[in-house]
Parts: sequence; structure tokens; C-alpha cells
Amino acid sequence: MQYHIQTDPIWEAFRTDCDCPLCQIYAKSESRLVEQYLNEAVMEPDYRVMVNKYGFCRDHLKKLFAGKNKLGLSLQLHTRTQQIRSQIQPCGSYKQAQKQAAELEKTMDTCVICNSVDEMMFRYACTVAQMYACEEEFRNVFRKSGGFCLPHYTLLLRCSDKAGAKTKAYLSELVALQNRALDRTCHSLDCFAQKFDYRNAGSGVRPDPETVPSAIRRLKGRIL
Repeated sequence: MQYHIQTDPIWEAFRTDCDCPLCQIYAKSESRLVEQYLNEAVMEPDYRVMVNKYGFCRDHLKKLFAGKNKLGLSLQLHTRTQQIRSQIQPCGSYKQAQKQAAELEKTMDTCVICNSVDEMMFRYACTVAQMYACEEEFRNVFRKSGGFCLPHYTLLLRCSDKAGAKTKAYLSELVALQNRALDRTCHSLDCFAQKFDYRNAGSGVRPDPETVPSAIRRLKGRIL
């Protein structure tokens, strides 16, 4: 069968002990795109057109700035700034001011990197469902995974029809995986809180510092 996207990153991520395999894929895809927009994409006309239209969000601007090509970033910011400048016109009335504000707000936090990586993640989620439907070995690996962050679990639900005739079985295992993952998170948080109870003072067992970051990653994805 033909997959929507390369399967190697999926195999690698699902064989990794992590909070969410798709977060692993996202991080690597995002890193490649940031590197791309600091190097070969700088002078490519098609890329520059997209940068001028969408710009970069705050998070990706920070990552681009942390990179080693300040000149490449400055060139892209220059043409993006010119694009924004062309939208700012004199306002003769409150109505015109509101219209201009609305137009600027549409592009306030748009991002060419977010657009690209989100499209890639959609295709990866479709391919996960296809792999589940067609490969017994992948189904075995899938069953052993530790669940997903809530955003990527939602994405997998949206793409579950790509499992075709095995959609019902796929959804059953996907939901069960996620519920087990959330149960583990709830248990870990409860244990974490219990260690602060005065009745447990002197037990010598310290709270696990990874409990709260892990819970955040489960609920919101890879933000820490």
C-alpha cells in the first residue's frame, strides 16, 4: 500500500519510551523546519512568499533567533515587515480603525512553520491509522505504547477513518491506551500530592519532580 508519509519516524517514535510518540515526531519535524528556514529557504522565492504572508509565531521566532543565521532571519523579517507595513493605512474613522485592527489580528500570530508542521502531523496521524490496519507488527508496537498527549490523541481520533475496515478495532485500542495513560497520570499526581501530607512526614520518600511536567505534557503536549 502507499502511505501518506514516510513511516520510519513513526516506527522510531512508537518504539521509544515517551509520553507521546507523536510529540517525538513533532519535535523532530519542527527542528528540521526551523533549520530549513535558517538556511536553504532564506533565498528560495516560494518560501519567501510564504514567510511574507504568514510570518512566524512567537515560539518559532525564539527558536529561529536561537539559531546561527541571524542574517538569514533578518532578511526574512525585513520582507515580512514590509508586508505588514503595506497593510497599515491612515484611519479616518473608528470603523476604518476597527477594520484595520481586524485585518492585522488575522496575521498577528500566523506562522509558516506551524502551518507546515501541522500539515505534516495530520499526514502522520493518517499513516498511523493505515499502519495499524495493514501491519500486524505495528499493531503489536502500538498496543505497547504509553498513550498520547491530548492534542495528538484528538488528532488520531480525527484521522481514525484511515484504518478502513479496522477502524472500530483501532478506535477501541486507541481509547483504551489513552484511558490507561490518563489513569497513570492521575495516580502519579495523587501520589505526588500525598507526599506533601503532614501525615507522611518523615517517610523519607520525596515527591518525583517529573510528575507535574509529565502531567502537563499529557494534557498539553510537548511544551516543557
